[in-house]
Amino acid sequence: MRLLAFIFESASVGEWLVLLAVALIVVGPKRLPETARKLGQAYAKLRRGAEGLKRELFELDAELTRAASDAGSEANDFFKIEGDEASAPPALEA
Repeated sequence: MRLLAFIFESASVGEWLVLLAVALIVVGPKRLPETARKLGQAYAKLRRGAEGLKRELFELDAELTRAASDAGSEANDFFKIEGDEASAPPALEA
């Protein structure tokens, strides 16, 4: 949505009219609605794909963070000696 806002804010009305005129000349008035629809569908598909990728990356990050936290806890438990917590390596202390 921010990309669309950037595009609409960065182009003036005159620039949009020139773009529309060029599109009419290149595509033609009969195929312009079909072409615009296909571009809109492609943009929507691209956004859905990007959102899915973003969601998967956040889930992977959360999973890796949990795994690192669990590994750190297990390492601390491994190095802990009963009654002598000072013997654990400094990098592994919570």
